[in-house]
Amino acid sequence: MKIGVCRGLDDFDAMNAAIQAGVDYWETGFSCLAEFDDEKINTCKETLKACGLTCIASNGFIPGNMKLVGDDVDYVALKEYIDRGFERAEKIGVKKVVLGSGKARSFPEGFSLEKAKEQLAFFLKEYAAPRAKKADCIIVIEPLRFCESTMIYTVADGVEIARMSKSDNVKGLADLYHVYGNCDSIEGIAQFKGEIRHAHIAQPDTRRYPSLFDGDDIKSIYKKFFASLRASGCDTCSIEARTDDFNGEISDAIKVLKSIDIY
Repeated sequence: MKIGVCRGLDDFDAMNAAIQAGVDYWETGFSCLAEFDDEKINTCKETLKACGLTCIASNGFIPGNMKLVGDDVDYVALKEYIDRGFERAEKIGVKKVVLGSGKARSFPEGFSLEKAKEQLAFFLKEYAAPRAKKADCIIVIEPLRFCESTMIYTVADGVEIARMSKSDNVKGLADLYHVYGNCDSIEGIAQFKGEIRHAHIAQPDTRRYPSLFDGDDIKSIYKKFFASLRASGCDTCSIEARTDDFNGEISDAIKVLKSIDIY
């Protein structure tokens, strides 16, 4: 299992701290790939190279002001946005793009859940997956907590949409904080062999960085999570968590995750 960290593409100070801590890769926001100009993208690419890091994952695929479901989906604008983003993603070396995007995939009151699923699967099949494949990327669907979206709350929900898209480069994601908060089954992740291609981790109750001071109960949850990920075939997991002191906490976070024998 490779362990990465979610940070800004231009957070250059954090990159140095991360590589010293033993982070395997970088995960950044997709929106910055779409928004940064070519000069800044090139600077980020060179800085990653100088730090010895690869940016293989990107989250926050679709911004909240762009809708994927409902009566006002603008496919022309979506296509322009993802074309621009994937062009930069390929340049940076991104291989996995996370579709969390709770606001973008939330449907209005009175709208059909089944229709929303069909719309999301249509977007993935007709627009996102083909463009991702051109950039040699896969898309992974992230279940979110109940308060963050109107659909896709469990790992099984994400896999269902991936299957509905009928696209071989659309798969599922497991996020420990969301799994724990929604009372989803950690052990159940293992059943989706070949269908969970990326993961996120944080302290399950506080969403803070994993810590050497986490109790045995929390560490046992980490162990169970990694065991299920390995059984599913997932090979990457990024720390996506809150921190007030990245440079001070990233080293301990990597130590505690490696100490539970995740490799």
